[in-house]
Amino acid sequence: MRRFAAIQLAVAAGVVATLAGSTAVTEAARSGSVPCSPPAQPAWIDYGDKWVPFRRLFFRPGLTVALAHDAPAADARRGGAQLAFWDMSLKRAVGTPSRPADPRTIPAATARLLEDAVRVTGCSTPIIGLNELFGAQRAAPWQPRNARYRADVLALVQGLAAHGAQPQLFISQAGATAGAAGSWWRAVAQAATIVRELYLPAPSLHALGPGRASVYTRFQLRRAVRNLTTIGIPSSRVGIALGFQAGPGGRMGLAPAPWFQVVKRETLATRQVARELSLASVWSWGWAAFPGTRADPAKRRAACVFLWTREAGLCDGPKAAGPAFNRSRSQPAEGSRRVTFRLLSARHPAWFRVAASAKLAARVAFFQERRGGRWRNGQRLLLGPFHARPVRVPLSNGRHVVRLYVAGENAPRGEAFWTVPRVVRVH
Repeated sequence: MRRFAAIQLAVAAGVVATLAGSTAVTEAARSGSVPCSPPAQPAWIDYGDKWVPFRRLFFRPGLTVALAHDAPAADARRGGAQLAFWDMSLKRAVGTPSRPADPRTIPAATARLLEDAVRVTGCSTPIIGLNELFGAQRAAPWQPRNARYRADVLALVQGLAAHGAQPQLFISQAGATAGAAGSWWRAVAQAATIVRELYLPAPSLHALGPGRASVYTRFQLRRAVRNLTTIGIPSSRVGIALGFQAGPGGRMGLAPAPWFQVVKRETLATRQVARELSLASVWSWGWAAFPGTRADPAKRRAACVFLWTREAGLCDGPKAAGPAFNRSRSQPAEGSRRVTFRLLSARHPAWFRVAASAKLAARVAFFQERRGGRWRNGQRLLLGPFHARPVRVPLSNGRHVVRLYVAGENAPRGEAFWTVPRVVRVH
């Protein structure tokens, strides 16, 4: 990773030098605009560029819309919406893991991206959605090309942040965070919000039924966020992107009526978890009909349901969905933050039963044993939401003092805690 650090320093120095030359442009933009930062947290941001046939649904006060082109941006401003900038192709600036950009090009790419964002949004400190990082799941140590790619991405977000922009880096998979990779993620989070794309297939959620679909969605949301908060990244630097596209991870052929119910339940679950964990942002994606694809007339109605579920005054969701639509916005209740750790069998190997409340879903826990006056980590567990699970622990014959330790996360009420220690005599 020394090579990565050297590359990172060289790229960062170039970014600072180039952006210094763009200060006049940025200052001019500041003199004629106001920052477009949504006042509420999380910030709800909807993709509504020129490819969205019903984009004007998002062009209204109280909404923030992500755009990449000047004409719809002017229309959105006239409608009273706040604007974020959408960079559809991050690879234009930084390349790919197999073909990373020359580090010497990153400063100019950063300045160009900043200039475009300020022009389109009319904002001096624009939110910039960066679509998307390749290879989030690649574990360290990295190959030299991937190390250079990661250094390029880090330099880009640091350069944008240094000039007041608010970059939000999209990732389509959970990040590999062990070892040196964790340091890279933490460095990115200091300059950018990390937005995890969580695209859950609508037919699968519908098949689960209302109650289980809500529980499952909340579990997946918490797991996506805790991929980062459990390595020390604040939840306030993490966002979520929901997908309402026709293809994989979206509607996937589900009939309109049940799809609208799925959209409602998914939005309710996201709203709850976003507030609970104090997330930075929630993005909606999938509304577009890109060239070569056919527009889906049900999407406009689904978008109205989505807005209504967030806040009833944003759209008449029940009317858009039709008379059979269930208007209830209640969700299955969740218990307190509780975990149980019970012995099932003391015969070698020992078996334990672990159960956790839904609010602890996806928290990392460790089986710990006290040896030599210290608690030592054993098996690593990911707490689940649906039912208790048996855990096999290969303890030797004899007396052991054990407990279950739930590791801390960088989120509200994310402190570490543990069960009462117990003595187990394995035989």
